Amino acid sequence: MSTADRFNAERIRRTVGLEEFAQVLVALGASVDRATHRSSCPVHKGTGREAVHYEERDGIVHYKCVTGCGGASGDVLAVVQRSLGVTLPLAAAWLRDTCGLPRERRRRDRRSAAEAAAAPVPPLPSVAPAPAPAPAATAAEPVPNGADAGETAPPRNGAIEWDIALSEWRSGFERKPVPTGLRGVDELLGGGLRDRRLYVLAGLAGGGKSALALRIAHVAAASGVPVIYVSYEMEEIEARARLVAAAMKTPFGQLLAPDSLLQVEREQVGVAWRKYAESGPGMRILLTASGGNDGGAIEPRVATMEWLKYETARVRRDFGQPPLVVVDDLQAAAAFSEEFEGDPSSFFFAVGLTALSLRVIARTAGSPVLALSSVRRSAVPRPGGEYRFPELGDLEESGRIESNADAVLALWPERTDWETHEGRGVPRDSTARRTMFLRALKGRQTGTGAVGLLWYPVLGTFEEVRG
Repeated sequence: MSTADRFNAERIRRTVGLEEFAQVLVALGASVDRATHRSSCPVHKGTGREAVHYEERDGIVHYKCVTGCGGASGDVLAVVQRSLGVTLPLAAAWLRDTCGLPRERRRRDRRSAAEAAAAPVPPLPSVAPAPAPAPAATAAEPVPNGADAGETAPPRNGAIEWDIALSEWRSGFERKPVPTGLRGVDELLGGGLRDRRLYVLAGLAGGGKSALALRIAHVAAASGVPVIYVSYEMEEIEARARLVAAAMKTPFGQLLAPDSLLQVEREQVGVAWRKYAESGPGMRILLTASGGNDGGAIEPRVATMEWLKYETARVRRDFGQPPLVVVDDLQAAAAFSEEFEGDPSSFFFAVGLTALSLRVIARTAGSPVLALSSVRRSAVPRPGGEYRFPELGDLEESGRIESNADAVLALWPERTDWETHEGRGVPRDSTARRTMFLRALKGRQTGTGAVGLLWYPVLGTFEEVRG
């Protein structure tokens, strides 16, 4: 840990009081009872408010979970690190960006108490000490409801605790996963895109990532799930044209070049465009192009992570259910963040913090989040060279992306198809379909595997490999 990190961590610990600690627990998705300084546990996602007790000792607020974490405890940085699975610098950055901590230093009496606690203990007098009173129930072991303060807490019942944990685990499957419309992909993901999870879809530039993401968005919206689609690569009109073209089975390039269409074809496109807008998918897919004007506003709208967090909460409130959030793509989103200062080192940090922010949005809003990611140039197969499949380390600015993601998927050309064309330098028909593989490089809950897909670049859509 660097000197700056150490200083920042110490400052955070000394400036976070009981109220600030409760604010952090709420931001992590816990249910807090401020009167008793108890809450549910954001680490193991317990729902009961008896799971965690937090108190101030020696000028620092500490917490302890007594139900589902095996006695996990620590300060504010520890609870953030364990809840989000991040390093200390990223935990400090999350506290700053999400909770506005640390603020100004707390009252002088808090500092005085800390200094007094750190002072050397004076020698004990030579007289024999008085008998110590019987210890009362400590904060780490709260007295159960209905018990008197002087009573001893009963021993913990492991079977009951495991039953509670099982009930919470099952409750996560009450809502069906968001379907992708591709049976093999749904099976690869354990049924579809599940709530509270961050999925990363990686692939080559121009390799069909946006087309697959738009297809998933269409199928999700058709099933009744609201969708927030944030694009840093396409204009909003292009994304809408791709959706309409896929529904019409028409090359989307024609929709973007109306001068090449006959009058009759223009009328057909207009009817299809309006029909799609009024349909279930058209009403539920909320497209956002970074830098576009919002409702005629003078200032352009930039889809920052802070904006996306509040937009996700708004859509969840308006539609009565968590939306599917699609971010196209992760590296471009990091370039719009405040953490990116124009140099490579800050960009690496910005990408990691953006991935963390998307994970937090997934956890707090209960949404499945699908983020598209680029791969390094070194991972791209070269014409005439040897075919290779990407690994986790091939993600652009790899490091914090795969650690924050629940699943990492790679959309990649199939070996035989690639060797037949790019490998031999044979020109490819731009209108022909291509055989692709979608491989799970990481699956925290589902494991790994692969499924074959057929990509139609002109139509901008995917189908399953049949037979």
